[in-house]
Amino acid sequence: MKLRIYPNELDPTEYSEKEYDCLLKDWLNIREEYPEARLYKDSICAQNDVTPKTKEEALQLLHADGDYFVLCHAGEPLTIFLVVVTVLSAALAIYTYMNMPEIPDQQASGSGNNSLASRQNKHRTSERAPDIYGNVKSIPDLIAPLYRYYADNVQVEEALLSIGTGYFEIDPDQIKEGETPINTIEGASLSVYEPNTLTTGTAQIQIGEAFTDPPIVAKQVSSVDGKQKLISPNSAMLTYKNTSFSDNKITVSSDVQRFENDISYNFFGPIRWTVTPRPVYANFSDHFVSGEQIIIENAIYGSAPNINISGTTDVDATGVLTIASATNIIDPEKYKKIRISSLTVDDLVEGQLSLAGEYSVSNIVKTGSTGAWFYEVTLDSGYQEVNINFSRMSADGTGILSAVLTDHDENIDLSGTYTISSVSTNEITLVSPSSVNPDWLLLPTLTAQQIADMFGRGVTFKGTDENYVGWYYAGNKDTEGMLLNFLAANGIYQGDQAKQVAVEVQYQQVVDGVPTGEIYSSGVVMQGKANNRDQVGATVRETLPFTGQFRFRAKRINDNGSSANLIDDVVFESAYSFYETKKLAYEHDTTIRLKRLAIGSGTNASELNLPVTRKLYSYRDGIQSTERIPTSNFADIIINMALDPFIGRFGISEIDVQSLYELSDEIEAYFGTQKACEFNYTFDNKNSSYQEMAFAVAEAVFCTARRENGKHFFTFEKETPNSLILFNHRNIKPESLTKTNLFGAPDEYEGIEFKWRDAADDYAEAVIKLPHDGLANYKTIESNGVTNAIQAHFLAHRAWNKMQFNRKTIEFTAYGEADLVTRNDRIAIVDDVFKMLGSGEVEAQNNTVLTLDNDVNLKEGESYVIHLQLKDGSVDVINIVNQLDKNQVRLARIPLMPLVIDKVVNATYSITKASSRESEAYLIQEKSPSGTFETGITAIKYDRRYYSNDKDHINNLI
Repeated sequence: MKLRIYPNELDPTEYSEKEYDCLLKDWLNIREEYPEARLYKDSICAQNDVTPKTKEEALQLLHADGDYFVLCHAGEPLTIFLVVVTVLSAALAIYTYMNMPEIPDQQASGSGNNSLASRQNKHRTSERAPDIYGNVKSIPDLIAPLYRYYADNVQVEEALLSIGTGYFEIDPDQIKEGETPINTIEGASLSVYEPNTLTTGTAQIQIGEAFTDPPIVAKQVSSVDGKQKLISPNSAMLTYKNTSFSDNKITVSSDVQRFENDISYNFFGPIRWTVTPRPVYANFSDHFVSGEQIIIENAIYGSAPNINISGTTDVDATGVLTIASATNIIDPEKYKKIRISSLTVDDLVEGQLSLAGEYSVSNIVKTGSTGAWFYEVTLDSGYQEVNINFSRMSADGTGILSAVLTDHDENIDLSGTYTISSVSTNEITLVSPSSVNPDWLLLPTLTAQQIADMFGRGVTFKGTDENYVGWYYAGNKDTEGMLLNFLAANGIYQGDQAKQVAVEVQYQQVVDGVPTGEIYSSGVVMQGKANNRDQVGATVRETLPFTGQFRFRAKRINDNGSSANLIDDVVFESAYSFYETKKLAYEHDTTIRLKRLAIGSGTNASELNLPVTRKLYSYRDGIQSTERIPTSNFADIIINMALDPFIGRFGISEIDVQSLYELSDEIEAYFGTQKACEFNYTFDNKNSSYQEMAFAVAEAVFCTARRENGKHFFTFEKETPNSLILFNHRNIKPESLTKTNLFGAPDEYEGIEFKWRDAADDYAEAVIKLPHDGLANYKTIESNGVTNAIQAHFLAHRAWNKMQFNRKTIEFTAYGEADLVTRNDRIAIVDDVFKMLGSGEVEAQNNTVLTLDNDVNLKEGESYVIHLQLKDGSVDVINIVNQLDKNQVRLARIPLMPLVIDKVVNATYSITKASSRESEAYLIQEKSPSGTFETGITAIKYDRRYYSNDKDHINNLI
């Protein structure tokens, strides 16, 4: 009898356990220490709560037995039950989560333009098309899958890519594959198409051959992975006795002999032929290879033999054969298969159709009499899949049949055509033979006599020329064609003799998952070179005579022999289904078509890259320019971004165009270089708002984005002697102001490291560390759009100067006037911590006299103000002239709006002193709404030394 005690109901793993003699005694001790404890029988749940509520219930614990549980810190039964269930569920969830394998992030990554490593052309499905501004190194996105094929034994790769939204200035000589200019790569072709230009038409840039055919959308067939070897046709035929079958293996004893006859002619004496038996020992591996098809015959356990049948046959297109034969077959209905070696009918539409094949039989009906027997053989469903010619018959026909009835009910017949998994001298392992012939599943039911009878019977093993690789299924409703690639990686030759490999391909339409209609054939001959190990590749490209899903397979149809010097291995390397794209022009994007020698594994393109400069309209003259111009100037960029119908959606009247260009000129003159006005970046996040994009541009050029009076503009942060607005007791919320004096850099930073992208160094990441290298704790600043050293220098030094010279931080909540300023604005603040001398509700108003709900005590000679909450949420701050009574004051003017005084909800007030201290200058760092008509502001002490490095370029220091 155990008692388990949980001291912490929030942790079910923490408990103590003891055996009890008297549960009442132990319970009283626990209850004395933990008055809220509860007792449970067998398990913790509300139904099992047996916490004593009366003396009688407590005495019952004297005779208790079994297991009990105690929760030391519990409450009401239902409450503790819910807590425990929640805790136990949470514990289980945490355990499950901690032991779950990590699921790879399926979210597509950002544009390769912004990557620092693994810069590759890649698919970014459902992501934002690269939105490039300024000058960047473009790593175009793939907008259709890559596909590969062979042309003159060379593997070629084609791709369709997008540089991004808009028009671009591009230098053809700078378009590269990695570090190699495209125009120096033999066989490479590249075309660049501006938006709304046909990808089969005139290109902006043309390198190599022009593209005249529409791009295709190809999908690689994952089932074909280059490991499928095409097996040569095999005419081998071996017959062995003493053969055993088990599971999926066939074994012949190594000492078993198979006798073949050597025949010789005697030229001397009487003319005669001499037949000499020649022993041949078991050796499967000399005749068969893994992956090959093998035909097994006469592998029958049982006494009922296979029966030959032949004769004139009426063929019904529905799969019924009526055979006239002189052979009297006993119990023909017990045969479940018919192997037709020859049956040809003449069709009025299709001509001669061969119906050979091995079919399952659903029923055989025998009629007639001696010498004239008729057998009506009904083929099982699926006979058209065995031989497609049945479906091509336009009418019933007649032919001469030669066949064998097999698979007798009383026999276990393992005969059939199988695929070899592995092979050794005296053993063959098959690939899932029971899926081909279910009789393999009956092997465990064999009797000793059946096994003995079989052991003495000869079993024949034959090679076949039907060593197909496939069927493989591919395509979708849009599919129009297929690309099949074959590769002899080491060439095709035998010493100084060039060899060939001929490949046949078959394909057929698939409708709703069912192969349907004619099987079509195609092929290719792969030609090798003597004494040449260079790879030989070939492609079968077919436009399908139908549209939609299909299946295909391939086989090798010639055998070059088995010489030790022969090199002719061919693999089925890859396969694609495809259709011609219906989208021949891209309305908004600049696109690229590329053909080049295949590089890498084919799962990703390598790094096609090119420096591009976005071309935008200029509005410097107040109107849109006639032509787009390549530009990195932030004024051009922010205006076009704001006017973009998919980004800013502003009208031209909402943008202060003139001030933006004037500001650009001012920044250039201030820093002494146009480089300070540049912005070069790729926006690739589909969740980025226009506001975020505008702030990124502004921050890179030392500005803040603003919108006032319906106009969008930038303000430039620089050294200035003037503050934009004064904050004091009139527009600062009482008791909201706090200040912090600093005696060193915040968060114990020793310096800053400023990261940017250096266009002069292939847009690699560059770092400026201030005050110098070698410090332990830097504050890291990531920049966007900064790609030149001069601009990076100014931004880095401003950040460092603000860190080393700032010695005071102030925070407060301001009223509505805070809406007139924003980040990096200089403001003046009366540095006072206001104390409220009284607060509450206004009970009555008589013009300028207010009756308050609390007494106040205002000293004569002091100046006071009252803060009144108005009904629109704003605050009105008014000087107090004097105190009339203990709870009455007179104001210098009436409030801006009538006060709410309805005995249910009254206007609130607070009273503070009116400070006369002088203000100090601060720089706003953060600004956020904190309530109705209230804004939280964080600012640092203004110091002109923040800008002490702004003239370094003018002074030739950089």
